Amino acid sequence: MKEQKKYKIFGLLIYYILRVLSRTYKVEKISAEGVMDENAVYVSWHNKIVPITVILDKLKKKAALASASKDGELISVPLEKFGYKVVRGSSGRDGVKGLLEMVKFLKDGYIVGTPVDGPKGPVYKVKPGMLFLAQKSGKAIIPIGAASKSKWVFSKTWDKIELPKPFSKIVCILGEPIYIKPDEDLREVAEEVEEILLNLDKRAMRRLEL
Repeated sequence: MKEQKKYKIFGLLIYYILRVLSRTYKVEKISAEGVMDENAVYVSWHNKIVPITVILDKLKKKAALASASKDGELISVPLEKFGYKVVRGSSGRDGVKGLLEMVKFLKDGYIVGTPVDGPKGPVYKVKPGMLFLAQKSGKAIIPIGAASKSKWVFSKTWDKIELPKPFSKIVCILGEPIYIKPDEDLREVAEEVEEILLNLDKRAMRRLEL
């Protein structure tokens, strides 16, 4: 219990730091045609979670999946403070309870999502959980790429998570919706989504250089 309380305190601290920093960012959000706050499954890389949390801050109906581990507390507390409904559980296909809860939020009109290479990696490798959710619900996958002009990179973390510095410009790009057919092989879809996410990050970086 003591350790859980400690993680909650750290989570609150992270939230207040992000809230202050987010007010200084210059944010540009670019959406593919027809994609704007759509009721769908949003996916990104784990190391982009900060800029993407900031970019989606104004949305009213949003839900996220966070790990049930102690480390998940560090993420779930700030997400809740940013207005997300947080489901605790595995993002793997075997995390049935978490995925079922996410289905309910999708049916209620929420956007839902989680980093697809989390919670522990390997980095830039898509896990099947969110793809399985999209396939079974019939909702689209919306890939999100992001880049920050000036940032701190925490190189000791498994994903080298990025924190935009004060007054940095942030670009987030929402890609074309991806619909997964009931009979599609999720391993093949995962490879496609990996390539799309990496390309969206590159596009966002090029946009910063204009």
